[in-house]
Amino acid sequence: MSIDIKKSDVAWNVAASVMRLASGFIMLPILINRLSAEDLGLWTTVFIALNSAIILLDFGFFTTFSRNITYIFSGAKELKGEGLGEMDPSGRIFYPLLKGTINAMKVYYSSIALLLAILFASVGYFYIEKILVGYSGDPVMTRVAWFAYGALLCYQFYTYFYDAILMGRGFVRRSRQIIVLSQCIHIVVGSILLFSGFGIISLVISQTLSTLVNKELARRSFFDREIKDNLRKSASESWKKILGIMWKTAYKSGMSSAAWTLSNKMLPLIAPLFIPLALTSSYGLSKTVVDITYSMSVIWFMTYYPKLTQVSFHQNNQEVKRLFVKSQFMIIGVVLLCAASALIFGDFVLSILKKERTFLETPIFALFFISALFDAFTYISTQVLLSKNRVPYYKAQILSAFAVVIVLYLSLKFVSNDIAILVVVPFAIQLLWNHWYWFAKVVKMLNVRFVDYFKFISIYF
Repeated sequence: MSIDIKKSDVAWNVAASVMRLASGFIMLPILINRLSAEDLGLWTTVFIALNSAIILLDFGFFTTFSRNITYIFSGAKELKGEGLGEMDPSGRIFYPLLKGTINAMKVYYSSIALLLAILFASVGYFYIEKILVGYSGDPVMTRVAWFAYGALLCYQFYTYFYDAILMGRGFVRRSRQIIVLSQCIHIVVGSILLFSGFGIISLVISQTLSTLVNKELARRSFFDREIKDNLRKSASESWKKILGIMWKTAYKSGMSSAAWTLSNKMLPLIAPLFIPLALTSSYGLSKTVVDITYSMSVIWFMTYYPKLTQVSFHQNNQEVKRLFVKSQFMIIGVVLLCAASALIFGDFVLSILKKERTFLETPIFALFFISALFDAFTYISTQVLLSKNRVPYYKAQILSAFAVVIVLYLSLKFVSNDIAILVVVPFAIQLLWNHWYWFAKVVKMLNVRFVDYFKFISIYF
């Protein structure tokens, strides 16, 4: 089966990304208006942070499952821990392997969901009771919201593989349409319930409805009549064997993701220990804009990644090279556009919204955007390597992450508390290896030459 990605897929991917961001921006003023200070703090710190932290329990299996589903729909007859296995030249789907892989996903995510349920019933109980000491709101309703949210997170993990198999099959547009619809449900239902005075439980209810719709539509989209009939007729390969095979690359991807979280998410926690909050506020605002820029710059690549994985599986390096080169131009265009807009108009817009808010000084803010550009290039390079079912970069990224945190801490404590260190240190450490080595490795692997860039320019410009 050939995966066909169109411009409409890219448009829907952009729409879904915008909706994810917009839902937060739209809901925040309503939350400020309708929730007490205690409930607002509870939701924006505890509930949201919990959701973000739990995603780490996936430990790289989402991308591994999704990639292997793409292999299967591209004609794979076997899966390997590293490298690519035997394939059917005609691209025929080997349904026993597909069935075993789906069973492996169900076992893994149901196990994580069960673990979460046990933690919420035990540790979660004592945690919420500790937080509610001195709480002036309705403790009964807050406890209901807490445990309902816990049940929702368990259900999300239990059905997490629906998104993986949908993306793996190449249904990018359908996946993103579902996200847009579910985010709309979250915004509309949550807003109505908040204005009706239901408090923090409103957000749990709206997210629950949004998630139920999302997962059901994803399930129906993947398991069409043809897939269901063929799976029902087929025997299943051993899910234990498949899970063991996938673990060989999944744990490396998981450690790489954890390393990125450590070096990226720890910075705002370290900064206030040495730098006045007024300055860290400027850093936080700037980082938010840069993070959004980074996310938008890699959308085109992420949309086409199932296609890239498939052509990589078929050893079509020429098409992989084309997608790799075009992704670089997309990244450069988005970063330049966002950087120019923020550097020229950023402080003016902030002065209208909130006079005391400012971005970082122009040279450091500009360096922040350059850092995002390198981050994006490194990301697409490592993902191209991952499409070959190899994770050679995980050790280097783990070492770099620890180096960033340690050097940053020592610099702020013993050298200077200048806010620029928060930008310069991570960028400098990544430049030592990750920001050039993996890009160079892919360039060599695909035999990318300057003429390939000129060829792209001549075709599209």
